[in-house]
Amino acid sequence: MQDEDPEFERRVVIAGVGLIGGSIAAAVRERFPDTKVIGVGRNAERLAAAETAGLLTSWKLSDALSTEDFQTPALIVICLPVHMIAAEAVRLSALASDSVVITDAGSIKGSICAAIESDAAAAKSFVGSHPIAGGERGGFEHAEETLFEGRVCVVTPGRCETGTARVQRFWKSIGCRILEMSPDDHDRVLALTSHLPHVMAAATALAVGEEHLDMTGSGFRDNTRIAAGDPGIWQGILAGNREQVVSALQQAEAVLAKYRTALEQGDDDQVHTLLSDARKIRTALQQPTT
Repeated sequence: MQDEDPEFERRVVIAGVGLIGGSIAAAVRERFPDTKVIGVGRNAERLAAAETAGLLTSWKLSDALSTEDFQTPALIVICLPVHMIAAEAVRLSALASDSVVITDAGSIKGSICAAIESDAAAAKSFVGSHPIAGGERGGFEHAEETLFEGRVCVVTPGRCETGTARVQRFWKSIGCRILEMSPDDHDRVLALTSHLPHVMAAATALAVGEEHLDMTGSGFRDNTRIAAGDPGIWQGILAGNREQVVSALQQAEAVLAKYRTALEQGDDDQVHTLLSDARKIRTALQQPTT
């Protein structure tokens, strides 16, 4: 447990207490035990279970929220599927006082921020963010209080200038490194670093098929682990970043074409060059950051 930060949020509201929301709750509860962590969702049984697990100090059903719930300073973190985030931000901003700042944890930013910018009240209270952390297993049962330690959190400042500092301070306080980007730049990069790998993992799993699973080893398991992620969530992510994902797939197709051509032509030197270049990039990832 860390010493209390006098500037840390006194009330954190988490809309969507799954893996990410639950991990945020766990991190706050561990580091700032005096902070109230309030869960919001549609399933009373699940919310009550999260409170019993020690992740929440209280909870409330989404449909029961009113302006009375948001008259004191609070930070709301929306951890819903990406296609639901903008609508929820608009809905909550209509209930909130000026002392409330809203952010999110969505892995796409362009479509979310554009939708929120079209609503004046929401735009004044919203700051987009995306902690680049997660796992293939969903649900607060798999929450990890250390999930965000050392991870980059992209923040996309908008019209809520005073809220940007609060949002950045929040993510830093639970272990993140902050990187400011525009929504479009975020989506272009994440299409390559997150969305493309998921499609490639899924494609590998489909190419192998169930009939050959008994012949797979650790390489197959390592490369396809993320294909076990929730299809509904990932369909929303890919659809929400459609153009950038298509561009990323085109880049991957160009690389695969080089492999195919080299193999068809018996150009073993080119195959070695491609493998060596890829090895250098992957090895660079293993080096400690400064």
